[in-house]
Amino acid sequence: MDDEFTARAGEYWPRLTRTARLLTGDSADAERLARAALAEVYARRRTPRDDAEFYVRRALVRGFLRSRTRPFIGTRRAPEPYAAGQFDPLTEVLAALPPRRRAVAVLHHWDGLSHREIAALLNSSPGAVKAHGRRALKALRAHPAYGAGGRNEPGPVPPPGIPAAVIPAVEEAGRTRRRSRRRTTAVLTTICALLLAPLAVGAVRGTGSGGDGGDGGDTTPVSRTAVRVVTAGERVSAAPGAEVWLTKDGKHWSTPKGPNQFRPAGEGSKGSGAAITLESEPASGKRLFHSGVLQGSREASRVELTTPDGTFTARVLTLAGSPGWSVWYADTRLQDGKGQLSEITVKAYDSAGKLLAQTGPSS
Repeated sequence: MDDEFTARAGEYWPRLTRTARLLTGDSADAERLARAALAEVYARRRTPRDDAEFYVRRALVRGFLRSRTRPFIGTRRAPEPYAAGQFDPLTEVLAALPPRRRAVAVLHHWDGLSHREIAALLNSSPGAVKAHGRRALKALRAHPAYGAGGRNEPGPVPPPGIPAAVIPAVEEAGRTRRRSRRRTTAVLTTICALLLAPLAVGAVRGTGSGGDGGDGGDTTPVSRTAVRVVTAGERVSAAPGAEVWLTKDGKHWSTPKGPNQFRPAGEGSKGSGAAITLESEPASGKRLFHSGVLQGSREASRVELTTPDGTFTARVLTLAGSPGWSVWYADTRLQDGKGQLSEITVKAYDSAGKLLAQTGPSS
């Protein structure tokens, strides 16, 4: 395991095992769950440093839910035994909660995450998370220990560091996952190439993108936009040589040719309607970095960037607490032709596919 990931794993380990212990009610199960989550993220290799803990926590929670909700054919699954924590009487309530409700209770009441952050971890809607949270809170309030304090500190938290024996096991499990993923990808790629080659040729002829394809892998194909909740001032590596960070006032970004730039969150908004802005500038290498502010009362489910090379999906950053605005970003290949920036359009859609806002041609 590389030194950087080992250092980060040591930083996450106490929080991971504490959360896993609250979820499973068993110390041995908690360690196995935390090791599996680290191995899953380690197998990816390309997880961004700023996002690593999010992905590890997500792997931990989803691994717990898979282990508790996987059905047995023709049988009813017996409830998993749960041992309440000796330092926190409220954990007695967790033993009686269904798996998903227990996960929401642990993440919200013990780990201090917002409903929106939990929704991103569970790949669920904030409304569904709030519904689970209300039922879990009702059960917690019925316990005599509720309100006595200390539910955010279920026992002493060990100092940062990961046991030396855990590192080789995580590394080996990560390598095994990586090999399995490569084999699966190779098989699926071969099957798709055999079955879909004629369709792919027709689709390429009909795109009219105008690109020469020499650089490849420009951005993600059009799909649901990835939304990340960040804290004020938290820097995100958004593209080669480009960083973005948010404060309560608006968007900050930095590129090699334009360090420490700022755009207010409310600039360009049209009354109570939605509005979206666009800034494009060179990043490192032959890349263009695009970003902007999306203002509106409804959350965007997809942000699309249309360029002469085609249509791509942007990523979205938002501050915790739903401030009513968010920031999108993407990077594309830098073309030699003139007038490329004037042909870029950005559109934001809600979960039903309805257009929320779009830019005019940029200059």
